Amino acid sequence: MLGKVKRHKISREEKRAILAEFTLMDDIFMRVVLQDVKCTEYILKVLMEKKIKVKEQHLQMDLKNLQGRSLLLDCLCEDEDGKLYNIEMQNDLEGASPKRARYHASLLDMHSLDAGEKFTQLPESYVIFIVKKDILNLQKQIYYVDRRIRDSEEYFSDGSHIIYLNTEITEENAFGDLVRDFQRKNPQEMHSSVLARRVKELKESSMERKGGPEMNMALEKLLAVGREEGREEGESRAAQLMGLLAEQGRLEDIKKASLDQEFRKQLLRELKL
Repeated sequence: MLGKVKRHKISREEKRAILAEFTLMDDIFMRVVLQDVKCTEYILKVLMEKKIKVKEQHLQMDLKNLQGRSLLLDCLCEDEDGKLYNIEMQNDLEGASPKRARYHASLLDMHSLDAGEKFTQLPESYVIFIVKKDILNLQKQIYYVDRRIRDSEEYFSDGSHIIYLNTEITEENAFGDLVRDFQRKNPQEMHSSVLARRVKELKESSMERKGGPEMNMALEKLLAVGREEGREEGESRAAQLMGLLAEQGRLEDIKKASLDQEFRKQLLRELKL
């Protein structure tokens, strides 16, 4: 076990350079963007193809099952009709597998009823995965998943729904516009004025003005991902890696290494850590 590693303090210029590289496909940045509920409502409007008014929203909500296993939700919100929406940004295919979607849905159900309430009071729920790859391999831009009765065209109307938005495909429609907005670094190139305004606010405001504290926290979280990986591996190699990359000015590699485990391992080998 290596000793405690001195953390590299990111300069203002480094912070701005990292911010410039962020897109909405980066879950850390997305969570900060969604602190503006209007952005959440816009995304839901496109995916649900109707206007959604969010009554309550929680970011990074920690849910546990009866065995104490924890699940950290990127975004959980409730609309005015009591319907629940769990939005997850997933660049890792395993993190958006069908059984993972089932688990998300089951935890939403478990935490939706209080003692004594009837099962008929279970709210309608939507687990939404925005994925980097076409996890279902049907070359569709968007998947709406509902249960059906075998040998019948009838739905099994249990109120549980799963949606996959495949960002590998960008057709010329509202879904394609949304995907392109997720992938763009420059807010001036975005289709949605709602998302563009929020991204511009976070990327261009000074660190002391509106949006600054939020993004400072996001950047700290970015480096903390590496430090957490180091703890899980039983050593602080990943923390050292983030410090070395920062010192060398390899800002794009910091971002990619924080999100991509295979790339992180490649850098560890490169830097002999």
